Amino acid sequence: MVTADTPFEQKKLGRKHIKSFASGIAHMFACSAQHYAWLAYQHQLSTVAIDLLEIRIEPAGFDIERNRILAGMCQRTLFRNAGQLAPPGVVASAVLSAHFGIDDYSEDGRSASIGRSIFTVILTDDRGKEWRVDHAEERMLIQS
Repeated sequence: MVTADTPFEQKKLGRKHIKSFASGIAHMFACSAQHYAWLAYQHQLSTVAIDLLEIRIEPAGFDIERNRILAGMCQRTLFRNAGQLAPPGVVASAVLSAHFGIDDYSEDGRSASIGRSIFTVILTDDRGKEWRVDHAEERMLIQS
């Protein structure tokens, strides 16, 4: 219980936790990226890159409101987590890339899916160290 005599104070985290931030963001994105996957298949563009600090999505055909919402959710998670870093630690850059397995398309009448898709998050700290996490999904549903 937190009282006036025992204030709750959140402990600040070291830079080593940046990798877990990247892991959480990669998993979060992968779980909700069905529309990105559908666009990748429709446009036959297998790779998407997102600057999470600026919400810049490339290629431009993926930069639509629906996709910015998911990118924004990832950004808010990043900012919340990075806010827990002990000074002077900061996340100086944050890039998420998705490589969709569009060459392995399959449809069964009720749903469509693509093959192995890899989601990579690279967070760079204030010292220039890159913290990289790859998250793979063997099959991924696609949704318009």
